[in-house]
Amino acid sequence: MDKNEARFLAQEMARTMGQLKRVAMRPSPWHGIKPSEFMLLQTLIHALAPDAKGMKVSDLSNELQITPAGVTHTLNSLEEGGYIERLADPSDRRIVLVRPTAKSREMVESMHVKHLEFLQELIDFLGEKNSKELIRLLTLTIDYFKERRSRDGEK
Repeated sequence: MDKNEARFLAQEMARTMGQLKRVAMRPSPWHGIKPSEFMLLQTLIHALAPDAKGMKVSDLSNELQITPAGVTHTLNSLEEGGYIERLADPSDRRIVLVRPTAKSREMVESMHVKHLEFLQELIDFLGEKNSKELIRLLTLTIDYFKERRSRDGEK
């Protein structure tokens, strides 16, 4: 492929990815919370063992790859809505643990079910062959980005 064709394809890919982001992944509030708050709750719920007392803000920050201040800001909003609670670590009272409430667990499960229904509709629209091809191409894309981040020294 020559440079002009590669440049044209890169421009088309950028345009298409931009459209996909705008149409399919447009942030919208779920149950009165922002997509970033939903992502934090989902991460918190999936990262905690069933018998865990909670998760440290620093661990949540590492998991989400955002600053502790960003996590704290999001947690403040979620706490106001009754989605998380903060408690002192029993082994070190200086450490604050965060845990999801029953309300947040129910909401995340409900959204998970709706998300799977949405994806099933997409699969029905695309058909089995195209769905498998899309999964294959997205997996290759993820592998590329992971390899590039690794090569560039990023986490």
